[in-house]
Formats: sequence, structure tokens, C-alpha cells
Amino acid sequence: MMAAEEDTEAAAGGGVDVEDPVPITQDAPPPEQAPGASDAAGAKDDATDPSKKWKIILVSSFLVCTIALVIGLGVGLGNQDASAAGAGGGNNEGGCLVGDVRYQEGDSIGLIGLECVNETSYDGKASYCGPDGEIIETEEQFTCFESVPNCVQCGPRGEGAALCLSNTTTDRDCREEEEPEAMPTVYQRRYLKQNGPIKTKVRIIDPEVASGYETCAEAREDIRQALGHFANKIITEQTKYNSWYERCDPNNPNWNNHWGHDDEDHMDHDHDMDEEGAVMPELAGEPTAGIAFDGVAEESVAESVPVAAAPVPDSADAAGAAGGSTAAKEQTEDSFGTNNQVEGVKEADVVKSDGVHVFSAYGDLLYAWKAVDATQGMSITKMPYEENTETDCGPFFGPEPMPVDVAFEGVEPSLGMSTEESRPAAEATTTETVSISNPGSRQRKSLSMIEPGWGPCHQPKPRIVSLLLEGSRLTAIVSENTNRYYHGPILEGGREKLQPVIDYNTKLTARVYDVSDVPTDGSELTLVGEKEVKGDLDSARSIGSNVITITKMHVNTWQFAEDLYRHHLIAFLLLQPKYCGLNSKEYEDLASEIALANTEPFVDRLLDELELQLEGSCKAMFRIAAMQSGETTDDLTGGDMLQQIVQVQSFDMASDVAAFAATEGVATNVASAFSSGWLSQVYASQNFAATLSTGNSYDKTTGEHQESTFVLGFDLGSGVPMPLAYAEVKGTPLNQYSTDFYDGHLRTVTRQWTGWDPTSRTKNKIFILEVPKPGVSQSMTLVGETGHLGKPNEDLYAARFIGDKGYIVTFERIDPFYIIDLSNVRDPKVMGELEIPGFSTYLHPIQIDGVPLMLGVGEHVDPNSGQRTGVKISLFDVSDPYNPKESASFVDLDAYSSAGHDFHSFRYLNMTRKLILPKSKYTWSDRGNFDGFAVYDVNTTHITPHYQIQHASSYGMYHGCWYDAYMPPRSLVFASKLTTILSHTVKSTDLEDGEPLWNVTLGDGFTNNNCAPYFRPF
Repeated sequence: MMAAEEDTEAAAGGGVDVEDPVPITQDAPPPEQAPGASDAAGAKDDATDPSKKWKIILVSSFLVCTIALVIGLGVGLGNQDASAAGAGGGNNEGGCLVGDVRYQEGDSIGLIGLECVNETSYDGKASYCGPDGEIIETEEQFTCFESVPNCVQCGPRGEGAALCLSNTTTDRDCREEEEPEAMPTVYQRRYLKQNGPIKTKVRIIDPEVASGYETCAEAREDIRQALGHFANKIITEQTKYNSWYERCDPNNPNWNNHWGHDDEDHMDHDHDMDEEGAVMPELAGEPTAGIAFDGVAEESVAESVPVAAAPVPDSADAAGAAGGSTAAKEQTEDSFGTNNQVEGVKEADVVKSDGVHVFSAYGDLLYAWKAVDATQGMSITKMPYEENTETDCGPFFGPEPMPVDVAFEGVEPSLGMSTEESRPAAEATTTETVSISNPGSRQRKSLSMIEPGWGPCHQPKPRIVSLLLEGSRLTAIVSENTNRYYHGPILEGGREKLQPVIDYNTKLTARVYDVSDVPTDGSELTLVGEKEVKGDLDSARSIGSNVITITKMHVNTWQFAEDLYRHHLIAFLLLQPKYCGLNSKEYEDLASEIALANTEPFVDRLLDELELQLEGSCKAMFRIAAMQSGETTDDLTGGDMLQQIVQVQSFDMASDVAAFAATEGVATNVASAFSSGWLSQVYASQNFAATLSTGNSYDKTTGEHQESTFVLGFDLGSGVPMPLAYAEVKGTPLNQYSTDFYDGHLRTVTRQWTGWDPTSRTKNKIFILEVPKPGVSQSMTLVGETGHLGKPNEDLYAARFIGDKGYIVTFERIDPFYIIDLSNVRDPKVMGELEIPGFSTYLHPIQIDGVPLMLGVGEHVDPNSGQRTGVKISLFDVSDPYNPKESASFVDLDAYSSAGHDFHSFRYLNMTRKLILPKSKYTWSDRGNFDGFAVYDVNTTHITPHYQIQHASSYGMYHGCWYDAYMPPRSLVFASKLTTILSHTVKSTDLEDGEPLWNVTLGDGFTNNNCAPYFRPF
């Protein structure tokens, strides 16, 4: 049965719990029929209202006469009407009473089209009058009459969605009148199985979670239920340690050393025996008596804009976008925009440019320089930084480490010779055109130091993780590590906990700068203001001046749960042994009381930190639920529904100085969701965003637990993120390009490990979800999916969606390249396939002389040995989607390029047809290494290396003295001058001939003999 039918059946259930068949009070009116349903279908209530029967008869007669020409047999009042009226009407005269019309046994009451099978046939739902006045419904396949031969699909499968018409032209929604306001759908709820002594109800995720909370009191109740479920899991597990704790003597001052067991005995988990050796009952399933929370709240309760999936160049890259020309060499070329996935949505990156200046995030330093020549001067803005004091970070439990000697490879501790003196003769050849500035001052020496990060007071420097540029405003998102420690007085029964409940590893600050006037004398940019961004940054975007950040936060439920553990190490050392001498039942009762006592204070703190006050609105928060699916109500999440919060936050970087300076600061809009899965990918278009989290699904037929992706959709149409809809698809996405929003549908390709399947260990599929308009539904309905893409056991390596086509690369020993036709969202099909050695991990669409092509960057693999041999660049001709060809390729043996996974490092120039990629080769010694860029000429038949740009000498990589920062590879082009940024240097090169123009070393003047390695994690 299709998803639309499942929703209809769930709605008919009236909001009845699966496990507890007690009707739930519904504040919302009953659901309306499925969107797109034919007007021939009446309302259930109308059919049973005597005052409206005459209207029904009149309308029915008109519809029968009119629509008989459409579908041949005529359309009655619809199955729902018939069922309601037939079941409720009297039957003293025999037959079936529908409204005021009585049908005899065997009569056809009506026919409703559900879904077109092909151009002339459709699945229909027919109803007949059966024996004893019972209305019988059947689903059959029908053929349109010759007078109305064309089957037209109107909306997703559902009541009245298929019509037979004389022609194929009709509105998509099949209505000429304005659609009535949609009523909320009621979804069938399922709950996790009771898992301990505390009575709780935790729902399993369904589309209704996207309805948000009407009041924060509802959110409070769901948090309480989730905490009770978590407490049950711990308490049930802790009963396994019964005999060890039951035999201890709380009156013995040495109780922890005299429990009547040796070390091996207490570790054997001999928990099932009482003092006489009898087996004790286990606590499993539904408890005979439980402790209940006060009440269980049970209420049930965007317009899609097509966005082109093809990467449209930033305005700066528009020149020559249609392809190269013979006059290309006579023109200058500009290309400095970020390689964005979606038109109109700018992705955050560590390098940004407006064509006049370049802005670069280098550790805690923000550099800005004139695009044409950085040697004319720079602005250097250092992020504020203060070391922690012991008062700030509290006492540290543990010994201070001893200083260690740090010897750098290739440098003798007793030698102080300069780089030039110690450089081997072979390194002085002319092949290495790049030398280190002031080599003597950049000499690395051995030193004695305490390794950083050892204790509570070490505070690493802040790091600029992202930049966003819009007009004259530059937003730098700065990350600072935070250390969370217990400190404060020790209290009877426990330690005072001053840690936040919502914990994250970093403190994020969005610092907004005015870049209308960029100094060149080394002074800092003008700070407009700053805004705290809560959580650990996953990604950021900007739409106009609106900054959107997606962050993750950890909820420290340990603070709630630590007192429930019988074997908590800290409790043994510092707390009273409250569970000593208790049997399983006594422990269970005491632990349950403690859990209930800990619940309200924890909930208060959690809600307070979420800034969701009870008198406020929690509408922008997805409802709490277990991220799992399948035919089981057993908990598959590990028990903690609150472990992670995902937040989508937005603010306007164009706000004036006064707004930033105000006490309340710049207004921030926040939408959030608790997640029991882990956030794997984020997608954002101009009006829609989605977080894709991975959880578990149980397959009853195989008994296997599989990974599923739970999609939470956010509406961005108003500029304020709000929960919109939910969906689940099997498997996990590969990267951000695995997901795309187009023409009202979300397309995502996932990979799933199916080790139990003898035919293939993997399944790679494209799923197509219809995204509802705001207020219509909370469900992203699955309307289409492919079969397995690839040969058996092949994994997914690359994906790209362009318009109504998908491009997929799979690999095991060869590289199948697939083109998928997505024009029919209900029936996606493979159009063409190509097999070549190696694989691509990034696909980029281009055109040359009007021919559509796809550039692929990945690795070459020896088809015989299966060994990876170097970087492979492929050019696929996709002009004939049924017959794709690899028209050109190039393999750089023993090389590596980060462009295959760091998509912002890729740049293709449309006008000059040049490809610029980062390139590295390492020898694991101080000779023969390369770290820089390669420039390739591309045409329809050949990919040819043109020149290389090296950013540091091989010897300097091992022996130079570098600032404690690192720049990932980025390239930009201004007036046919190529700027490359990598590691610690910025270089300018003539685009056409590769001649060096100027270079700058970042971090000069900041090292102060505190040298860092050349390679640093970004």
C-alpha cells in the first residue's frame, strides 16, 4: 500500500494508541481527505447529517451525470461517505442505504480513481452493496473508455487522484476552485515498550513530531517521559549486580573491602541468586507495579520553490559561464566565488572574496588584502584570547605531567644552524622555485615543554572556522574550546554540580565586521558586533544577509543519571553507599525514588538553558521521539532520547551597530530538535533545509538491525526556521551532494550495508520525497525510489543531482557511472551506464561549446590488483544520457588531491577551460615532497597538465618554523591572475603561463620561536 493510503488509514484510527487502545482526546478537527482528492468525494460528517442529505442527493446526481463522461462508470459519493452512511443507516428494508438512496445487493455504489497505471489504465477503488447491508470495497485495475481515453494523475496516489479525461491537459491539482484550508492529519502513534519500574510513554518517531509543541508544558512532559525511560534502562541494568551489593554491610566502616567476595567473585555478575541460592525474578517487560509520572500528555496535532540543483556560478564567476571561445585568451577572467551547491545559498568557507579584497581565516588570525596584490599591505585581525586561571577552570584531579623533550625530525638538539646551512645540496636546485621567507628565522629547534591540553587550565587559542560575506559585512564564526569540570563544595549525598546541562565542546561566536574600508597597514577590521551561537558548528550558510548556522549540542544526562548507578566510581570514593545491603527490589524502589526526585530540577535547568520558558513558545521545536523504525517497540536507541540537540539558528548580519550593542543583542531565530541519532548531513536551499540523522531500523523478516536516515525538514520561507515535515529513508547519505531539493521534492541517495543478503552486501538507492506546503501535512511522502544502483557489493562513491537527472558513481573494482532519469518522480529509472577503471568522488557539471559534460575527480585503481595508483580526472560526455562516454581522462600517478572530498578546493574556469586542483605527493622524508596546486587544460578529448605551483620546499615542510595554524587549499582568479592559498603561504601566478608574481607567508611575526609543524589538522 502506498504511503498516502497508510496516512488515510491512520487518520481513520482517530488517534488510538497501538499498545493502549484508549481514544486520545483530539483538540484538532477530524482530518480532511487527502490533498488532491477528487471533488466527487464528500465529507464523512455531511453524509451522516440528516439536514444535509438533500444537498448530498442533489450534488450526487449532478456529479454522476457529469463525471460519467469522465470515468465511464460514474463517481458516487466516495468510499468514506458510503462506509459512514452505510454503517450508520438503518437496514430494515434490505440493501444498502447511502444518504437517502438505497442500493440492492450487488449494485455498484461508486468508483474512485487512485493512481494511473499507464496512459489509459488506473487503479480504482470500487464499492458494492453486499449482503446484510454491508458495503464492500475492492481495489481493481480499470481501463478508461474510448470517449475519455486519457488517464491523468492529479497529485499523489489517493482518493480521486486518477481521472479519465478526453485530453491530457489539466491543472496539477485537478481543481479550478481554490483549495480549502488543509486540516491537520492525525498519525497513528507507537510507543517504546515499557522498560523498567517507572511508567513512561516515549513515542517512536512519526511525521507528527514536525507539528511542534503548542505549549512548553508539552515539551516539559515529553522530557520527563524521556528521562524516566532513561532511568529505567539504568535501573534494569544495575539489578544485574545484585549479590555483590546485597551482601555488603553498610555498618562496617570498611564495607567496600569486606563484602564476602574476592575481586574475581564480584565481577562474575552473579546477580540472579538470593541468600539461599534461589533464582531471583528478573525485571522485564511490563512491571506489575510501577511508579508513574504525574500524567502523560497525549495530544496529536512551505510552499516549495523549485531550486536549480546545478551549480550556478557566483556573480563573480559569471564571465564565460556558457563555455570557452576562440577569443578567450584576449579577455581576462575572474572566478573567486565559493563552489556552492545551491544557487542563492552561499556556503561558509575559510576564504571569501568580493573581487576587490580577499578575506582568509588562518587559525586565530583574520587576514584581508587587495585581490590584485597582497604585497601592497594587509589587515590582520587577531581574535581575542585569554588564558584560563585556576579559578576559572577549577581543581584538576590528577598529577601534572612531566615536561617532555620535543625533537623535530631531522634536527639535532645541539645544532643551531640555519635552514640554509643545513639544507642538502640537492634541495638548492632550481626545480624548487619556492623558498621560505627568512629561512633562518623559521628554523625549527628542539625544546622542552609540557604538552598542551593536559589539564583543566590549558585554553587553546580560538580558531576561525567559517566566513560568510554579504555586501560590506563579513561574518567570522570563531570557535573556542571549553573545559567542563566539577567544582564547588562537596555536599552530603553528592557533589554540587555547576556544569551546564547542555554541554558542547566549543564556544561559538559570530563576529561581524564592516569591510567597506579595509586597511593595509596591518591594523584590524572594524568590528560591528558579535553574537553567541550555541553549540558545536556543523555547517553554516547565508541567504542574502541572513546567516543560518546548524549546530549540535550534547545534553549531559549524566548529571541526572549518575546517582542511579550502584557501581559509580566517584560514588564509592566520595558518597555514602546508599545501595549497599539492598536486594534487587529494594534497590529498584530507592533508585526509582531518586530518579523521580532528580527529574524536575533537571528539567527546569534544561528548559532554562534552552531558553524555552513555559510562558513562551516551543512551536519551533520538533517533538521528542525515538529515532528508530521497524516492526518492534523495543528500544533501539540506547535509552537516551535527549542525548543531542540539533539547532538551526538564523540572524541578520546586516543589523546595525545599535542592534548588536543592545542588551538583548541581535534577534536570533532558533528551531531545534532532540536527536537520539547522530547528525550525518545537512542540506539547505533558499526556502527549505533538512537535517539527516542516522538511527536504527529493525527488519522483522531478517532479524537484522539496519541503519536508517531520519530527515527533519525546516521551512525557511519566512526567514525564520520552523519545523515543517519528517521522513525516513533506508541507509545513510554519502555527503552533502547526496541530497537535493527540486520542484517540490527532496531527492536523496543512500547506501546501506546488507551483510545478510547473499546477493549483495550493499544497497544504493535514490529516494524521492514529496515535501508538503507549510500547514498541509507533516509528512514528506515517499513517492518514488530506484532499485539497487551498481553491481552487487558495490559501494556509493559520488552523487550529483542536476535538474531532473541524477549522476551516480559506485565502485568495488571498476567505476560504474550511472545517469538516472528523475523526470517521473514516481518511477525513476537508469538511463545510461558506463564502466571504467577507478572511481570519482566529486562530480562537477560543465559545458564546452554547448556540450553538457561532467568533470569527475577521484582515484585511479589498477583493475587487476585493485590498488589505488593516483589521482584520476575524468571528463564524461553526458549529452546522450542513454549512452554516456568518458571522452577524456588523466591519471597523476602517486599523487593525492583533497578536491575529492573538500569540494571548496575545486575550481574550473569556464572561459579558459582550466581546471585547478590541490595536489600533494609525500615521500615520508625531507626530500621529494610536493604540496601545492596543479593546473590542467581541458577540452572535449584531452585533459593535459599545464603547470604546478609549489607552496613550500620539501625541506621546509620538515624543518621550517610555522605559525600554529593551517590553511586548507583554496584558489581564486582575478583578472587572469591566479591566487592560491595553502598551509601557510599565499601565492599569485600568471594564469596563462604559470609564471610566479608574488607570494606572502602567513603568520610572519607571530611565531616568536614557538614553532608548529607544517601540517596541522584543519
